[in-house]
Amino acid sequence: MAHQSTGAPMWGLSEQKSKVMPPKNFNIASRLQKTSIEQPLSTRVHPVAVLKILDAYVRRPESADRIIGTLLGWISEGSVVDITDCFPVLHRDGDDQAFLNKDYHVQMLALKEKVSSREVVVGWFATGAEINPLSANIHKYYCSKESGFNATAVLPGPVHLLVDTTLSGQAFGMKAYVNVRTLAAENLLQFHEVPLRVQTSAAEKSGISQLMQARRANRDTPAGQNVKGINTLDGFEAGLKELLGLFKRMQEYVRAVQAGKVEGDLQVGRGLTQALCSEPVIDINAVEQLCNSSLQDALMVVYLSNLTRTQVAIAEKINAQLNTDKDS
Repeated sequence: MAHQSTGAPMWGLSEQKSKVMPPKNFNIASRLQKTSIEQPLSTRVHPVAVLKILDAYVRRPESADRIIGTLLGWISEGSVVDITDCFPVLHRDGDDQAFLNKDYHVQMLALKEKVSSREVVVGWFATGAEINPLSANIHKYYCSKESGFNATAVLPGPVHLLVDTTLSGQAFGMKAYVNVRTLAAENLLQFHEVPLRVQTSAAEKSGISQLMQARRANRDTPAGQNVKGINTLDGFEAGLKELLGLFKRMQEYVRAVQAGKVEGDLQVGRGLTQALCSEPVIDINAVEQLCNSSLQDALMVVYLSNLTRTQVAIAEKINAQLNTDKDS
């Protein structure tokens, strides 16, 4: 196959990725400190952490303008910081500094370590459109060992995640910063923006798709009718419809390439071959037999559960009657 000509995307296939502009710098820092193998630092945030931040912002006290909290995760792939979880920390913004409830942070961190020992403190987050000057002492606390943060060669300082909840822009904004030290002024707090992207797994994509489907259903519901709940949506059926649509687009693209209407892309052809050969071909009769046996097992479990519930109810009634006879 020859490479596809540049132009409008065909059959829903994505265009070639354009060059992304590098993030801007704060103050006099021109580039981030690198490790001994010269790998630039980057961050990946998981949707669970973002949803927890937004949920904490919605549930914040009426007197609070913003929320702050602790970021948990780990360092993977050499110089990539994965932000997998977070929790808000109680605080109060004063006139010249912010006060953090350190005891609450330590207690929550101890509980998180019992659940997932791999996740460690990698930084802290705050909501707002720009960095708050009152955040200097908070960042200083997360730089200390008291917060549970351990500096490494890849991550010498904690990551500061800024979530814009003002919705002033056209899109939902998130930025990640790290503090860059300079020899000219070691006590000067400078933030350097590092690349940030949202990393989603297959399960998280399915959950987000379910939430977006519920949002569209509520938005399209006419006035006066009951709003459909998310539990009424069939995620399995929606997934099958989406898969069927992808197969149709793939079939149309392959037929167009065979007919000479579209120049084929070698990378797309290899991707389709890898996707089709990744799963073994299963006989239809074997699939039907597997579904029937699974259904019979499920029905047997339901029958045994109902039988056990009936026996327990009868035993309770007999015990109650015996106790009544003894009392009389």
